[in-house]
Amino acid sequence: MNAIVAWKEPQGTVVPRSADNAVVIAGVAKNLSTRDQKQIVAAFESESFEMMAGFVLNKALSQLKRALASMGMTFVGEMLGRADINEDSVPTVSISDYEAITLARELGVINSTDAKRLTQHLELLAHFDSLNTDDAESEEMAREEALSFLRTCVNAVLGREGNVAPAEFITFRSELESRTFKEADPELVTLQVAPYFFKKTTLSILLAGAKTKTGAQFEHTLGNIVVIVPSIWESLRDSEKYSVGQAYAEAVSAGSSAVVLALKKALSSVQGFDFVPESLRSQSFTAAASNVISVHTAMNNFYNEPSAIQALSRLGSTIPWPAFPICMSAILAVKLGNRYGTSNAAIPIADELLQRLTKNQWDYYLNECLPGDELVLQKLSWYEGPLKRWISLVDQFGLPAKADKSPLVTRLLAASRRKDTQASANAAKALLEAMRK
Repeated sequence: MNAIVAWKEPQGTVVPRSADNAVVIAGVAKNLSTRDQKQIVAAFESESFEMMAGFVLNKALSQLKRALASMGMTFVGEMLGRADINEDSVPTVSISDYEAITLARELGVINSTDAKRLTQHLELLAHFDSLNTDDAESEEMAREEALSFLRTCVNAVLGREGNVAPAEFITFRSELESRTFKEADPELVTLQVAPYFFKKTTLSILLAGAKTKTGAQFEHTLGNIVVIVPSIWESLRDSEKYSVGQAYAEAVSAGSSAVVLALKKALSSVQGFDFVPESLRSQSFTAAASNVISVHTAMNNFYNEPSAIQALSRLGSTIPWPAFPICMSAILAVKLGNRYGTSNAAIPIADELLQRLTKNQWDYYLNECLPGDELVLQKLSWYEGPLKRWISLVDQFGLPAKADKSPLVTRLLAASRRKDTQASANAAKALLEAMRK
């Protein structure tokens, strides 16, 4: 392989635009058995819309997870930052629905439009699933919503035969352990201008390999840390830079002299020791924040969020810098909620955590973290409710009208202070698009 090839996301649709009934749409679902197609049509025609939507979405997400698993579950764990995932992990159990959609979009297995629709459908289904018996009697899924579920799932996954993880990335991942790159190699030149996901994943593979590989693979991994980390350092976000510093601290603590030497060379060449934590307590914060996000994006989120964010709140009065980006993402996810509202019991805890923040921490989040906070930017771009709660948050915490480093964040803050919802939404969309380029 001569360079990292950025594959294109799937284009076009497989469902005819004129298709307006379940029979036609289900009929083009190549990845569904005839029996499944008949069950979908029967459920739709009997107006069991929620049952049909849940069935077809589960089928689509299960197939998506199997496509990701074709790259190897250990590799999937590396890309997701999940140390608990290994080759024996079952993809449909180990990979959350939100993780599957996000990772599939980043890998080009599905396109960004279908990923957005699948995420919204997932939230809608979670909403109906969380209704109590009385509310469930009066709030029902509409025929159009159910048809939209079916159309999206067939267009994105069930109607396509090409939902497979790209071979180019698998090859590049293998080469990170089978050869030591040189500064002049075309792969490194390409990596420097590649989409951010390539850089982030390459870094996570190298750091994971330094802990787990042996023999020649271990030597190549360390050699590539010395060469690759400095080559992409300037383009990395602080959250990734802190992960390198964290890996160095862990290697020192474990007495892994070879790993310490490689990381020290890499960090020294870019003056990166500012990102080495004084302690490893950030691991606890990161794990707690990850759990908040997992709960927030799953079923019964309003019920489960209070205990999850309470666990984060009890870890300490200050958030360590390496864990700060993911902790803020988790706290703001709870604070902003989703299109169906917020968890009333969790909001006071989120407010307490936000009230602890200093001006310096807010400035750091707005300048360094928000431009890469996909979960928060999705909420501001897609949904009116979270966007309005963001505008209230800007007023509640007296956030500035200007960000020092990002004109797009300044645009968002200024619009939010004016309480201009449309301008705020447009600014958030611009940030989301810039993050994905």
